[in-house]
Amino acid sequence: MNIGVAYDGGQIAKNLGECRSFLIVSAEGQTPTGKRLASVEGTSTTDLLKLASLEKVDVLICGALGLAMRNALEMIGVLLVPGCEGSAEEAVAKFLVGEKQGDPTLLEIGREEDPDDPMACMHDCAKCAGCGPIEILRQIPQVQEEN
Repeated sequence: MNIGVAYDGGQIAKNLGECRSFLIVSAEGQTPTGKRLASVEGTSTTDLLKLASLEKVDVLICGALGLAMRNALEMIGVLLVPGCEGSAEEAVAKFLVGEKQGDPTLLEIGREEDPDDPMACMHDCAKCAGCGPIEILRQIPQVQEEN
């Protein structure tokens, strides 16, 4: 299992959307087997989701997060432990022994901007035809109407 923690100088980052580095702890059962820091390449929501996917994060411990980010992480199968604060390593230790922490109702409600999301659907493609088809259609020259 890989546990990710939104990381800011040894502490849990206050806001997941603004976090650019993560502590990744590998564990087998209740025993940690390794840890490393991973950086988010880029500044968009999709960059953070890409990191979670590439690092095979099973659990993400964080502070505040937006509704769209929560939905996207849950859609890729990440168990969220939001509303946490304090030491990143202590939070992982608490999780491993099953100690309850955080506040699952803590969400920042508001529009999360993502320049890579042309349909403003925050990559919930159940709301639209998907970003890929829209971009392809935009690249096709306009059809001229016959008179």
